[in-house]
Amino acid sequence: MLDVLSITLPVFAIIVVGYLVVRFGPLTRGTMKALGDFTMMVSLPCALFVAVASRDFAEVVNVDYLLTLALAGVATQTVMWTILRLQGTGPKRRGLAVLAAATPNTAFIGFPIFLLVIPEYAGPVVAMNLLVENVVLTPIGLTLLGRAGAEGEKVSQIRLLGRILLSVIRRPLIIGLALGFAVVLSGLPVPGEVMRFADTLGQAATPVALIVIGGSLFGLNLRGDLGLASQLVLVKLLVHPALAVATLTALSALGLATLGPELTIGLILTGTLPMFAIFVLFAQENGHEGLASLALMIATLLSFVTVNLALLLML
Repeated sequence: MLDVLSITLPVFAIIVVGYLVVRFGPLTRGTMKALGDFTMMVSLPCALFVAVASRDFAEVVNVDYLLTLALAGVATQTVMWTILRLQGTGPKRRGLAVLAAATPNTAFIGFPIFLLVIPEYAGPVVAMNLLVENVVLTPIGLTLLGRAGAEGEKVSQIRLLGRILLSVIRRPLIIGLALGFAVVLSGLPVPGEVMRFADTLGQAATPVALIVIGGSLFGLNLRGDLGLASQLVLVKLLVHPALAVATLTALSALGLATLGPELTIGLILTGTLPMFAIFVLFAQENGHEGLASLALMIATLLSFVTVNLALLLML
């Protein structure tokens, strides 16, 4: 247990530091937004570029991992949608719940933890997670939200999907990944100066991202539906990793997927992470900021338990 805590405590301690420096100063929520923008637009894309460009294609793209993660994520989203549909929850809140149910905070919380637990596989796991999240899971949630927001209007489904696709490919994280894959596929060498430049910027991603997560938790609008928020947290932190294990077990039994121990750890830890932070921004646009903030706060706090429990069982 102490070995596990020695891995996770530094990560969550930095999150606490981020909360404290905003709660008591000198930093503010505005500072956190600026640091978050820097991390998402500069530092993390550089880190992902280096992680992908410095490896062979087979090291970065594991089809078995991608398939397992995608199926487990879609299954989790289906469970979330079904539960809320049976309860008569409105389409907007149902769409938001589906959006967050299987989309973890890989970039800000997962990456630091992967670097400590599976350092040689951290880059590939993050790259593959972001591919699945941005190409499969997030578009499903955004499509449901788009349909809910367009009720009563004649909106072309092709145009809706086009807007979602455009928003995905314009994200700096995806651009960083795409550039890394372009280098790998082309086989062209990258000048050492370029790699060192990108690596230096990328090294800032881990500590800054954790500070931003903690600082962003202060001042959240927590006036939301506690019951629905609790359901969302339960599905994200417990159902998602459980379905990841079940999916991997089923695919392995059928001979369709086989993962090594490191990728298995990455897969299960991904399920135990809280939902991605910009979930709150999507909720704010749809009038449910309180619900999303409450779910994010609870999930981030409880992820300390789920991450440590998963590590205790696997290591």
